[in-house]
Amino acid sequence: MKVSVIIPAYNAENTISSVIEDLLRQNFLNMEIIVVDDGSTDNTAAIVRSFNEKNIRFIKKENGGVSSARNRGIQEANGEYLMFADADDGCPPEMVQLAVEALEKQKVDYLIAGYTKVYKDKTVKSLPGSVVFFGDEIRNNLSSILSNNLNCVYAKMYKLDILRKHHIKFDEKLPLGEDFNFNLEYLLSVSSMAYLNNSLYYYLADNSMATTIYRKNFYTHRQESLEKMNNTLAAHNLQNPMKEVLQVKMFFAAVFNIQKKQCPMPFFEKTSTIKELKADLSLCSKKRLRGRYRVLYEIGCYLPCGILYAFCKLIHKTMRVLPENIRGISV
Repeated sequence: MKVSVIIPAYNAENTISSVIEDLLRQNFLNMEIIVVDDGSTDNTAAIVRSFNEKNIRFIKKENGGVSSARNRGIQEANGEYLMFADADDGCPPEMVQLAVEALEKQKVDYLIAGYTKVYKDKTVKSLPGSVVFFGDEIRNNLSSILSNNLNCVYAKMYKLDILRKHHIKFDEKLPLGEDFNFNLEYLLSVSSMAYLNNSLYYYLADNSMATTIYRKNFYTHRQESLEKMNNTLAAHNLQNPMKEVLQVKMFFAAVFNIQKKQCPMPFFEKTSTIKELKADLSLCSKKRLRGRYRVLYEIGCYLPCGILYAFCKLIHKTMRVLPENIRGISV
């Protein structure tokens, strides 16, 4: 079976050669590397072309965003199986081979593997376990599946014919949560899936701007993504089992967002924003929340805005891992 690995790239001159070299070192040989340059203005194109390898396909397009680039890659792919990598991350040499072996051994349509988040001072593995679901088992276990590594498209293997048959694409209008919603649409279109409890990808966290920059209209964009998720589930006669949990996560993620250095808001405007967020959070069904999310709901609803702001600031400074756990699924 041939595998297509799609890499969207935008102004990636400092990192693109590394990920391409990782893919050229793969143990699995029957593969094509598709680099989609999304209108870069630096030397990305020259660097990719300098490799001069037969299995590297370079596509130059006008800037349209990462979803647009990935969609173009899907359109151009020739492999039976499909994987994604980002231009600023890393891939172990066994990534493709282990994914193919697991997919074919389990005879499934969808493979979700683990990945390693790499920081300057530590590494954190995110491993999904080893479970296989067939038929209605996917719907019956939807809540656990939605909370297990669906927030990214790397460390996964897809079947190209299923993507094309069901016209599954990245939503180019979504500024946030596009990966999760792409995975959700694919999940609801397959008849089987498996988890591989191995790390098949290196997410180089210090290279990523996504979790460190301030985003204007962050909460509104998250709401749009959650609405799409709800609509996708409704189209399959399903309700969102994660709705309340995701509302709690969105609330705290929005507070963390306005605490970032680039946020231009004065303090009084930040507390006013938190007050508006608290009004939305209070609409959640408290009865459907359990464990830490119930506790976080109580904290979010009942702490005064200024104290809540200080509490979240303290979390950021003293408990680096907690914000990641609260954000959880990107929706």
